Amino acid sequence: MLGLYISIGQVRAQDPVLPPTNLGSANIFDGFAGEPGFVYQTFAQSFMTRGLYNSRGEKLPTDLKVNSTLVMNQLIYMSKVKVLNGNLGFTLLIPAVQINASAPEGNAPSVNPNVLADPTWGTFIQWPKTTLFGKPIYQRTEIDVTLPVGSYDNRYTINASSHLWFYSVYHALTLMVDKRFSISTRNQFNYSSRYIGGQGKPGAFYNGNYSLEYLVLPKVRVEAVAYFLKQVGEDSYNGDHQYYQRTFGTGSTKEKVLSIGPGIAYFVQGGPLVEAKIFFESDVRQRFGGTRPTVRILMPL
Repeated sequence: MLGLYISIGQVRAQDPVLPPTNLGSANIFDGFAGEPGFVYQTFAQSFMTRGLYNSRGEKLPTDLKVNSTLVMNQLIYMSKVKVLNGNLGFTLLIPAVQINASAPEGNAPSVNPNVLADPTWGTFIQWPKTTLFGKPIYQRTEIDVTLPVGSYDNRYTINASSHLWFYSVYHALTLMVDKRFSISTRNQFNYSSRYIGGQGKPGAFYNGNYSLEYLVLPKVRVEAVAYFLKQVGEDSYNGDHQYYQRTFGTGSTKEKVLSIGPGIAYFVQGGPLVEAKIFFESDVRQRFGGTRPTVRILMPL
């Protein structure tokens, strides 16, 4: 969304930022998929800026805030077709994001008012229940392609579309330790193209979602949730991975963030899942840090 460099109140064009990814959208029972058929899922997630941080994790002296509210609509279809002993499935995600930028003591960057962000098409394999150390385990692997067809206008500094092709692969898993306690993880690796019509390119990065879940009431579980993002490759310009450091005298362009928080979920086997949680970010590098409340609703059709 954002291509800015901020240093002692100064704003200027700078290295790419990472495309949006799944930061805590799905945690509890992420490895489940239910029976073959259609599922609708929606996420509502806000981001409230606490500050902007440099490559050393230092909060920069700027009052710039970039807040956003995301609504993600997802349609999932799992077929009865078997591939590698699992069920073949497909998914389509269509996001809408409202972005707001403010800087009371300076000029805030311009924001495209159109809210359609880049849609994602995914193909997955959902494996049936197996066991690990004698415990039930559910897992899925998915490959996603995000298409740069969302709202973009080069007259604005911030747009809903990332204006590049974005590729991801992830593995989701849920382990049922016993009738009350379960563990869920999602581990995802991401790769981007260059910006369309440009030479800038964000580096490859990893992100993961994690959840420890405990049944406290029939159909109600509390959870300790987390997500982690770490960029593994420097941003580049025309293939040069040190361009931004030489041009602007900055340190590493690699982004990083860790976030943890509490959550609660209502779940009916074969029925709806409602999950609410809030994340508090820490250990932030080369990006905005803040708070991220999230609601997830899943409904078999």
